[in-house]
Amino acid sequence: MTALLSPSTAHPSSAAHPADLSFELLGEVRGWRGGVELPLGAPRQRALLAVLLLRAGSPVGRDHLIDGIWGDTTVLDGANLVQAYVSKLRKLFEPDRTPRTAGGVLTRVGASYRLSIGPGQCDLGRFERSVTDARALRAAGQPEAAERMLAAALADWPGPALTGVSGPLLDVERTRLAELRLAVVEEHTELALELGGHARLVPHLLVLTAEHPYRERLWALLMVALYRGSRQADALAAFQRARHTLMENLGLLPGPELRGIEEAILARRPDPFARLAPADAARRAPGHDGSDRAPAAPYGAAPELGGRPYLTLVDPAASGASVPRTAPRGPWSEGAARLAR
Repeated sequence: MTALLSPSTAHPSSAAHPADLSFELLGEVRGWRGGVELPLGAPRQRALLAVLLLRAGSPVGRDHLIDGIWGDTTVLDGANLVQAYVSKLRKLFEPDRTPRTAGGVLTRVGASYRLSIGPGQCDLGRFERSVTDARALRAAGQPEAAERMLAAALADWPGPALTGVSGPLLDVERTRLAELRLAVVEEHTELALELGGHARLVPHLLVLTAEHPYRERLWALLMVALYRGSRQADALAAFQRARHTLMENLGLLPGPELRGIEEAILARRPDPFARLAPADAARRAPGHDGSDRAPAAPYGAAPELGGRPYLTLVDPAASGASVPRTAPRGPWSEGAARLAR
């Protein structure tokens, strides 16, 4: 597998585009031409470039740019400012272009503007491509290669996306990208856990659950990582912390996955993330045992997660094992920490 290359260390050329350009959005908004960093100008000009990069290849209307960057702020000369910013960016991207000739990178389409770059010329495009490739590797039965690819992709995401620019549209995109990254962090953690990396995952999961205390998937991964490290008591204590957090702040009980993991740990099952065999699934169909419980989903069935594979639980009752009573619930205190990038 070839490791991902950050624009700060390598600048891929593209025969399909006239300029040797490379951009970053997953951190500060930055750009390079021929290996030299470009002076992208004032924050508003950088913001306009960020919007165009997020919609690369598609026309973006002038009014959409104005609303997305300035929002409700009254801008009397918004159209002229957009045109001025576009003109300055064109000079940066294609300094040898003859004046008054059509550009090949940043073009006007009616009342819209389009930035034409390849997906490999922006770090966001490379990240999304790596995630897609990693999922294909996982589906093909190559979890080690998939884990390495996701690890490399996450390593090339240096910090909060779209740093240094603001605007209503960019604020929404910043939230979307943060959610994208966290979903991939979960996916990578699942793979690393499958490959026996529970010991090294515990410190990171402790940080992640402190930073995202309502994300039950992270709690589930932490519980399993602790349990696989022969830390049954700590795994159950993590469940109590999750339960207390959800109850105290949201008035919610933990979902079926967390409760199922707790039951599996109390029953000392070898693997609380074990896959449910088809025969077991048939026996546990709703109404088969006189209850109306829904059957546990088979491995990989996660339509509510956009098709992302995930590990599901075997109900300990299916094996005939007795389940001890749950330990009393109690409050907890979180330790705040930052995950090392």
